[in-house]
Amino acid sequence: MAEIRSTLDIIMEKAKNLTVTEEDKKEFAEKEVQGRVQGFFQKYMDGILSTEQLKKEMASFDNDLKPVAEKELLAACLRTMTVEGDNQPSFEILDQLLACDIEPILDLIDEFQKQQNIERSKRSADLIQTLRKWGVSGSAVIPNLSADTAWRDFISNMQERFQERLKGLRYKVSGGRTLNWD
Repeated sequence: MAEIRSTLDIIMEKAKNLTVTEEDKKEFAEKEVQGRVQGFFQKYMDGILSTEQLKKEMASFDNDLKPVAEKELLAACLRTMTVEGDNQPSFEILDQLLACDIEPILDLIDEFQKQQNIERSKRSADLIQTLRKWGVSGSAVIPNLSADTAWRDFISNMQERFQERLKGLRYKVSGGRTLNWD
């Protein structure tokens, strides 16, 4: 009668001939660092970790893995930036932990916010005209742009364009460090 083998036995039999190269080990270590940094970053953004605690966590990496950790933290900061949102936590990381030049980002945000303000005024005026046609007017009439699908589409498109331009700045902001950008 044939012996019934467990899945573990089959896996162990196939794995005994596998070898892990130094390059594989390095890649595994880098993936682990990236995951840890993403976890630290999320905790920081959620207010669970302070800037000082994040500094300590980042300092805990071995010297050969610090550049990987810094690249991942830099990429995480830039990925979460928005034209409309509060970017202050990311700016604190960029400035205090990574010693990045944040001026190009501030200039880019300013440029996009100016565009947004111009378009906001135009869209509000258009909506007020539409409401007047429907017989709704007066000084208390304020269009709700957040409920307007055309405005939400515009903001979504603007955020995509902002992220593309931000990607173009990553080398300048990082002081010459190259980034893994997802």
